[in-house]
Amino acid sequence: MKSSKVLKGMLALAAISMVAAACGDDKEAGSTTVAPAESVAPDTTVAPTDTAAVTPSSEICDTDALVAAVQGGNADGTLEGMANDPVATAASNNPVLTTLVAAITAAGLGDTLNGAEALTVFAPTDCAFAALDPATLEAALADPRGLLTTVLGFHVIPERLSAAELATMTELTTFTGEVLEIDAGGSSISIGGDQATVLVPDIQTANATVYLIDNVMLPPSVTG
Repeated sequence: MKSSKVLKGMLALAAISMVAAACGDDKEAGSTTVAPAESVAPDTTVAPTDTAAVTPSSEICDTDALVAAVQGGNADGTLEGMANDPVATAASNNPVLTTLVAAITAAGLGDTLNGAEALTVFAPTDCAFAALDPATLEAALADPRGLLTTVLGFHVIPERLSAAELATMTELTTFTGEVLEIDAGGSSISIGGDQATVLVPDIQTANATVYLIDNVMLPPSVTG
C-alpha cells in the first residue's frame, strides 16, 4: 500500500492534470467550463479559510469539520450560497469538492449537470477521493470520457430527492442507468451497498439536492 502522503500527492497532481486537460479541450471545442470564464480561477481554487490553510481539504473528513470548512469559505460555496447556482457551478465554489470538480471538468460533464432540470448528487469530498484505491484512480484518469464518466454518473440521480424521500426508498436508478442501493431507514443514509455514508445531507443548489459522502462509489459495471 502507498503511504497517505504519497497518495495525496498523486491526487493533487491528478487534479491539476485533469483541469489542464479539460481546459485544453475547452479551447479547442469552445465548450463551456463549469464556472464562468471570468471566475474560473477563484471559483475552482476557492480561497481557503484559516482552518483550511492549515488542514488540506483532503484531510477534512468528519461532518463537523466539513461544515466548518464550507461555511467559512467562499460565500458562494456555503450551504446557503450554493443555492444560487446550478450544481456544477455551485460545487466549483465549495472548498471540499475540488477533486470532484476537476473530475467533472475532465469528463466534460459540467454543462450536462448544470443544464439538467432536477438532480440528486452524492458528492464525494476531497477526503473521499484521497482514500480511493490508486490503481482505480489512475485507470479513471486514463479514460475520462469512459470509466471516469461511468463512475461519476453512478453518483447522480436524474430526479431531485430530499433525505425524507430517500428514507422511503431501497434503490435508485442512476444517471447512467445502473441501480444504486440505498438504506436510509436509520439514523444515517448508507448508499451503494454500504460503499458510502452521507455526511452532510440536503444541500440545495439551483437545480439539484447535494449530499456530501465519505467515499467514492464504484458501480456494478466496474466491480462486477
